[in-house]
Amino acid sequence: MRKEVNNNDLERINAAWNKLEPLMDETPKQNFKLKPLFIKKLAIAAALILISSIALLLFNAKKEQVQFVTKYGQTLKVVLPDSSTVYLNGNSKLSYINNWDNNSDREVKVDGEAYFSVKHTKSNQKFFVRMADNLSVEVLGTEFNITKRGKNTQVVLSSGKIDFHMNNLKKGNDVVQMKPGDLIEYQNNSKSYIKQKVDPTTYSSWKSNRIIFNKTKIIDVLQNLQYTYGLKVKIEDEKMMNMRVSGSAPTNNIQSLVDALSETFNVKFILKGDSIVLKNKQP
Repeated sequence: MRKEVNNNDLERINAAWNKLEPLMDETPKQNFKLKPLFIKKLAIAAALILISSIALLLFNAKKEQVQFVTKYGQTLKVVLPDSSTVYLNGNSKLSYINNWDNNSDREVKVDGEAYFSVKHTKSNQKFFVRMADNLSVEVLGTEFNITKRGKNTQVVLSSGKIDFHMNNLKKGNDVVQMKPGDLIEYQNNSKSYIKQKVDPTTYSSWKSNRIIFNKTKIIDVLQNLQYTYGLKVKIEDEKMMNMRVSGSAPTNNIQSLVDALSETFNVKFILKGDSIVLKNKQP
């Protein structure tokens, strides 16, 4: 059954709605004001977040490692962040963390052969050269040559004073202080070293594109050719291994070097691709 609504009912409903509608539209309005102390704390927090982010970026940048690698027969001059200079011989690697400061120790890692000219700093910062086999050289400001090839390590001091750290020695002091002209050769197999007096220029002449022999065994020359130039060595007569010679040869051209070696040792050095063959010269 359908109920009808008359005009009077509609008028009463409309009148009630007209009174209720304004009340429904009225929403309470409040004005919020931030206190000055809260604003100050908020600004400090934002500044701390910004500073932390910048510090993190700088820290990550500081930890970036720089690395230099030379190919066979290549030499390279590297200037370190403190303006010290390193000359890399062929088949060698130098690495360090960038962005050195004025207070921390300076540190590099080397594998192969390198000549160092280390600058002394006003704050007397130590300079460390790290190598495999738990070996390191500690300096303040000096010049020296390092050769780290295989199991043998050789350090020759040209000027100044350095400490050679050998932490695996079977006997004796683990730290040996070197003076100009000192050569120390550390042998990893026996955990021992040999120290002698030499002419330092003989061992660093390679950075001037020459190799100098001073009563040098031919076996030492051949090892140099293997490590520095990547050459495979073949010898017809083992008796030649004990030959010694004095002289010099250029190193900036491998064929010129081989020809000079033949002339100096009075032995045939024959270059064949990536190999070098030694033969006795016919009388």
